[in-house]
Amino acid sequence: MAGLNDTDLLLNDDWQIAQATGGDALLVSGLDCFFQDIRLEAQTQEGELFYDETWGWSLLDFIQQQDDELTRLEITQRVRLKLARREEIDSETIEATAQFNGDTVSVYVSFRFKGDDKEYQLEIELDRVKVEVIVK
Repeated sequence: MAGLNDTDLLLNDDWQIAQATGGDALLVSGLDCFFQDIRLEAQTQEGELFYDETWGWSLLDFIQQQDDELTRLEITQRVRLKLARREEIDSETIEATAQFNGDTVSVYVSFRFKGDDKEYQLEIELDRVKVEVIVK
């Protein structure tokens, strides 16, 4: 998992390595790197990463499920647990709600970093094909 002080390769909208005009790979660091890592993990099924079988949120498990209170609770619990694994996030501040909208599921998440009063928000949209994470 990437932390707040890490650097990684910048990925474009198609999750390919972003290139500068000269062809070199671009880098991302700090908060942008941290949120890129969260977006990647949210879109990954648990167990897909061969060296860390717990990495991945497996949110696509919830597509085709009934819209009921138990399913919404399962979704929000999974998101909370996965975010709480990140030592930079104050787990007491993680709040999540899930809402079904026809064939899609929307998950709204807010949290704070330890020692910081600023609230960060994520909006996660799930449909039959993909998971999209928007940092607000």
